[in-house]
Amino acid sequence: MGFFGSTSRIDRALDAFERRDWKRARRLLEETPAEQRRAAGDYHLGLLYWRALGGKREADRAVACFASAAETRLPAAETALGIALRSGIGAEKDDERARACFRSAAGAGDHDAMVQLATMSEPQDARRWLLRAAEEGHAPAMLHLSDMIMRAEPIEALSWLYAAVALSGNDAARKRASALAREMSAVEIDAAQRAGRVYAKDIQQRARGR
Repeated sequence: MGFFGSTSRIDRALDAFERRDWKRARRLLEETPAEQRRAAGDYHLGLLYWRALGGKREADRAVACFASAAETRLPAAETALGIALRSGIGAEKDDERARACFRSAAGAGDHDAMVQLATMSEPQDARRWLLRAAEEGHAPAMLHLSDMIMRAEPIEALSWLYAAVALSGNDAARKRASALAREMSAVEIDAAQRAGRVYAKDIQQRARGR
């Protein structure tokens, strides 16, 4: 350490995480002093604890890591902390704090936070959050949006399922699209397919323009 080109323990840990070498990632992060872990290190260690990767599940320690990383306004950590607070796992259940975490992370562009916030919001706000995430290519938001509008707007709902399949090959979206299409006419299915292609194309173009 200390020489040009050297790799820090944190960098090695995050590299191990990306390679799914959970035990090595967990060991390296646990060996790193808390003050040196940085937000990314705390967040990833929290994920390892939360998901029981590389060792046993330790929800309380996971929440402590998420909380530490969330203090720096790391959106993914705020979302993870919000999920823990909402579930009451590893922390006392607190929907208001969870909502605040999701709102902060969603405001910073975290798509999972937008979905979480939508499930805690009134229909109008829920649709707005889901639509924003869906228009940015987040497949889970497309599925949630489809579920939300399926009864009132079946063609629009099917359109978003087709877009999710086109962009991500999402199996859940494919199965739901097939089930919904069985209840619709050929004309409605064609309209949904055309709209879905437009949604997918627009999302891809926006992504290339970033």
